[in-house]
Amino acid sequence: MSVDISNIAQENYQYAIHLATFQNVISYENGIYEIADISFEINHFEVVDFWRNISLCAEVLFKACLLKHHIPFFKKRANYEYGEKVIALNNEWLNETLTRLEIHYVAEINTGTVTTALKCAQRELFDKIAFDTQKAKLITEMFYIIIRTRRNRNSHFFFPNQSYINIRELEVLFLPLLNLLEELYEFKD
Repeated sequence: MSVDISNIAQENYQYAIHLATFQNVISYENGIYEIADISFEINHFEVVDFWRNISLCAEVLFKACLLKHHIPFFKKRANYEYGEKVIALNNEWLNETLTRLEIHYVAEINTGTVTTALKCAQRELFDKIAFDTQKAKLITEMFYIIIRTRRNRNSHFFFPNQSYINIRELEVLFLPLLNLLEELYEFKD
């Protein structure tokens, strides 16, 4: 049996929206991410879950952008020839990419880190689609701030000092990044 990943960009786009809105701190409507009504209490574990989810959301949304604009950022993971086979019957570009990389199984797909994806975007995406240079630079800068302050810290260990919702951080960093990524995803040249 094979898994058809022809629509993987769209599926990751939808998953990113799910991650952003899962705890009702962020809302998404008509292509815009905003702070939701957060007049409810969230316990300290759920707050750390939120930071992990919103950081992961940004990464998944960014990788969905790369896939939608046909930028290969993944590599073949060696010695993972097991599980379900992978195909892309309705996505010629992705099918050619899987063939070129000699990827036959889902387990062989290494999607890499957000840093690797950013390097691919800087090399290939931003010039390819004529995306605004300042916006592209801002996306990169915001990601590096998130990597240093939230992404890795909240993904691998619980730190009590990270267990509060910082509205200013959401307004200045995460919401602008998510909305820029939304713009990048929908960008038509």
